[in-house]
Amino acid sequence: MHLRCVPTYLELRRRLRYSLTPAATHPSTMAAAVAAAAAATVTKPPFKIGTKQVFLPRHVVALLRSRENEPPHFATFKVPLTFNKLDLRDYLLHVYNVPVTAVRSQLRLQRPRKSTTRRRLVIPRPIKTMTVELTRPFVWPERPTDVTAWNTPHMERQIREMEKNRRMQDHATKTGRIPLHAEEGDDIDRTRLRADAARVLKSGSWTNGRPLDPKFAKGQALDAGDSQDQGQPGGEKRKKEKKRWKKRDEQEER
Repeated sequence: MHLRCVPTYLELRRRLRYSLTPAATHPSTMAAAVAAAAAATVTKPPFKIGTKQVFLPRHVVALLRSRENEPPHFATFKVPLTFNKLDLRDYLLHVYNVPVTAVRSQLRLQRPRKSTTRRRLVIPRPIKTMTVELTRPFVWPERPTDVTAWNTPHMERQIREMEKNRRMQDHATKTGRIPLHAEEGDDIDRTRLRADAARVLKSGSWTNGRPLDPKFAKGQALDAGDSQDQGQPGGEKRKKEKKRWKKRDEQEER
């Protein structure tokens, strides 16, 4: 990493004294020039940055939560394996305007695991992290205790289903057999379906409490017409005609 010392106020005045013209050596002009030079020295990064422009990058850089007793001037990032120290330094400077003074990289190897598709051990790809030293401290906020705003009932149900499937897969991997449905027990959906079926058998009718869509009202009108046509002279003929057309439609579908 290239380091460059920031010049002091006296050094800036000495440089400007030889670079400015005699007309520009007025005290007010001199102070403004010194302030502008100092501001340019502070805003300009004290290291050489890259010149290659990257549009729509595909890499993912994740900020990890600080460990216990870690100083607030240090931050750890999970980076791709192709990242180096200069890439992360320029990335933080150009994207988030966060200058860093030092970067250290770590490569954490993963334990060999048993493959789920083949009977052999596989070594996962290592995880690369980088710890940077910030110019300004950053403190992580406290973890929220109430997570109901993020975990909706639907999401909690999905999380329980995923946990149940994971336990079933772990059990099948260890024992070599898939548990039967009688061993697992009934899930929530099957229990609700059994309760609805018992209620329909008891009451003799079922309704979902919603009004019927108008596009289905025509079918009800036809059924009512069939019942009315039975007592009329031409009702039996129309009924036979409908059965014949229905039979023809079924044959075409086959």
